[in-house]
Amino acid sequence: MRKLYFSRNSFAQGARIVRDAHNQSHYLLVGRWGRRQDALSLYAIQGELLAEIRQTTLGLLPKFDLYYNRQNVGSISKTLGFWHEMLYVRKLRWIIMGSLSAENYRVYHGTELIMTMRPVVTTNGEAFELAITDQSTEPLCICIAAILDHWQKPTNRARTPIAKKGLNVSFGESNYTLTPRNKVPQH
Repeated sequence: MRKLYFSRNSFAQGARIVRDAHNQSHYLLVGRWGRRQDALSLYAIQGELLAEIRQTTLGLLPKFDLYYNRQNVGSISKTLGFWHEMLYVRKLRWIIMGSLSAENYRVYHGTELIMTMRPVVTTNGEAFELAITDQSTEPLCICIAAILDHWQKPTNRARTPIAKKGLNVSFGESNYTLTPRNKVPQH
């Protein structure tokens, strides 16, 4: 079981590099969320496109399609849940079980464990540790982990301090700064 690490939700800062326990780079995850047809692409460190996540619907319960070797292999959508989540990856027939408050997840195919995901602190900062049982499923597991990271509760993430000259507001992966304007005197 190989362990891989990637930084927590940081697409506003650029691409994410997925590393192993020896800090060697293996994958590069680039893209953005928030709009219909937005996508994240997973590349091997040599530059070969391995997998993609494409957002197909917006709203309270967004849906994402998973592509592996340019073929649609599954889809995942958010469901309404309270403390424990159970998600189903269509076509792959994977079940994701976990906890929003603890940010721990397990992915199964039947009774076979595919992956575990948990938050850790590394020398590069906060990250997720993925323990994946089969190296051939790593690209899809990384894509699913990116979706789960995207769906984490905002209260579980570190908050950005408010700037003195304006108010920083975050909408998904885009950050905006609202600045007060001087009122024009009315005559």
